[in-house]
Amino acid sequence: MDSDNDISEVLPYQKPQNDTPKPTTSSPDEAPSVSGNEVSQEPVSGHQELNVHEAPLTLAFDQLNLHGEPRMAEQMFLSLGVIIQEAAEELVDIDVQEIQNVFRRADQSSKNGNRDVGVLATLETVLDQLQDSVHFVEAANILANASRDESWRLPFGQSGLLAMFLRIQARSDIEHHVLIPSLKFIGNTCADTDINRELAISPVYVPSLIQHVQNPRISRTIIPHAFRTNGLCAALVRLLEDPQFQAPELLTYVYSLLELSSSDQYDLDSCPVKSIQTVLELLQRDDLAPDDMLPIVHTAGAFLKHDHFQQHFIQHDLVYILMGVVDRSSSAYDSVTSQATVLSAAQTPDEDDLSVLRKAVSELLSDISATRAFARKYTIDSAFVESLIQWLTSQQQQKQICSCLMLGNLAQSDPVCREMVSRLGIHDRLLEILEDQTQPQVSYAALGFLRNLALPAENKPTVGTQRTVEIIARFWSENVNPQIQHASVALLRQLLNGCIGNVRWLLESLSPDPDSPAHEKTYMSLLLLLFGRTDDAATKFETGRTVATICRCISSSSQGLPPESTNAIWHRLYGLHPDIATPLAMMISQSRFPVLRSEGWFALALMARSGEGSAAVSEVFQHLETFGVLVSTITGQSPTSERPATCNTMSSDSNGSDRSPEQVQNMKDKDRENALVLVNELLRHTGDNLSDIRRSVLEDLMRGPQSPERAQQLMTRAKSEERVV
Repeated sequence: MDSDNDISEVLPYQKPQNDTPKPTTSSPDEAPSVSGNEVSQEPVSGHQELNVHEAPLTLAFDQLNLHGEPRMAEQMFLSLGVIIQEAAEELVDIDVQEIQNVFRRADQSSKNGNRDVGVLATLETVLDQLQDSVHFVEAANILANASRDESWRLPFGQSGLLAMFLRIQARSDIEHHVLIPSLKFIGNTCADTDINRELAISPVYVPSLIQHVQNPRISRTIIPHAFRTNGLCAALVRLLEDPQFQAPELLTYVYSLLELSSSDQYDLDSCPVKSIQTVLELLQRDDLAPDDMLPIVHTAGAFLKHDHFQQHFIQHDLVYILMGVVDRSSSAYDSVTSQATVLSAAQTPDEDDLSVLRKAVSELLSDISATRAFARKYTIDSAFVESLIQWLTSQQQQKQICSCLMLGNLAQSDPVCREMVSRLGIHDRLLEILEDQTQPQVSYAALGFLRNLALPAENKPTVGTQRTVEIIARFWSENVNPQIQHASVALLRQLLNGCIGNVRWLLESLSPDPDSPAHEKTYMSLLLLLFGRTDDAATKFETGRTVATICRCISSSSQGLPPESTNAIWHRLYGLHPDIATPLAMMISQSRFPVLRSEGWFALALMARSGEGSAAVSEVFQHLETFGVLVSTITGQSPTSERPATCNTMSSDSNGSDRSPEQVQNMKDKDRENALVLVNELLRHTGDNLSDIRRSVLEDLMRGPQSPERAQQLMTRAKSEERVV
């Protein structure tokens, strides 16, 4: 599938936060322990294990949480004594018998909860001589098991045993059977013990720990160790800042581990504020491939959720680094089909990798540009905004998308919006973008930005011209993405709100030729066709809200227009659009969104105040289900055992659940009042055209509260009409 046609890559304005999934792991207080006796025999790709978007991370972590209790503390010295006795011939200047006696006393002492650091230091001296012996592995497994007991972890660190195992795992010639228990001892000893963690993630040892990630046979050991090491993120940042760290073959793993560790709130707290700069400057490397850039962007997104990192980002103009990524990735994407790239001389990027990267960068830029601090720094006259405006005319769609998103978020006040329209004429550039419908993602972003610009009343006549209405209506044809159609209708509603001139444009004929069939059709006709054709509930509701906005606008404009002008607009609305009330009927027939339902009742009551309007309203209540909603709203009773009509994608059991009972009742009361006004106007304007049964039912509704039995009788009488469908 062509990613350019996938509208999901385009972000709405002021999205809440980065959606990077966090691995599901135990809390720091529940860090699992690693058994020294069990090693996974299945080959696992270390690179795959580092992908934070896949479940195996959690699975690998859980697999290391082996069943069973750690060996009793008193068994540890006893077992170690046996091993040392067997290795006596390999020890130099060590009194084995004395060691045995010391261990026996330590066994007795440990039964009382004592943890003798001195004895452990002696053990460290012994094991240091046995590093290349088979006996070392046996002892390391015993210690790995014992380290699952929390009471031993601090003494293991204080005695030097942890430092010894860290030195051993860093050896370039270390064998696999020695490395496994060493890493498990390190992981268990660091669990919930900050001072041990600080030693493990010091610059001396982090490179070697990362090196082990490349070994698929042990990736399941090293990754859980990294997970439960608080401060890993800060340690990785320090490593990247160290000019002596020269290991390009490890950078891919560093980036992935950085992404994993940055998902932990507590880990981020240990990072200095300059960390965001260090991370973003990685994106300026010439040899960086898209799949390496992505974890860096995700890491930056995690940092930028916090105010102090945001402030550093803004104060030091780090946004230009991300702008550079957009520039480079756009060029790479344009040339990917010819297998040429300026992004990396070593690798031709995959189209999917570039699409994911571009989406992640767009999301990050959208989020940060929505902050007030960002808007204060980059004002409308800044060089940064000037660069974004230039991107609007770029031939590279990702630049246009980012420009729309960021400028749209910077347009947070009426004065800024007015300046963008009156002085900079940005709306004209957006309309030029919308005239080209070959790039749906760009169109979607431009529609959102233009909607922001249409918010101030002063901008509506300038932005909303006949050309604008024509361009918007083009998105209502078949085979257009539903999200774009919804965005186009939302823009139209904003342009119509309080602007009678734009209402007139919507009611213009599609053809000036009186002999053309299109002469009797308007842009409003096209909108109603979209309502009937689309299955998208959001677009249907937005169409209903647009009809309600038109009614409000004409009604309020009557105070400043001659009566004949107002009547002409109403006449054109009703005369050319007999189904104008249908979208409003859908709004009142659902119960998931009480505010929309109330808006529908108000608009229907407004329409019913005239003869033509009453005829249009009366038509929708010929349908029995809609009529049942009217009876239910006025009587407060369910008039039928059948469920009232609802939009097929809406639920009818969410009646303002986020509001207090008083607020819910207040909305119901207002709906009832508007429904009574509607019935009164229907009887006044169309009563003579109603059947005797229908008229009598409406008259009964006006007489006051009805019992459930009475409401049911009213519906039974209405059902008896043959005209009801």
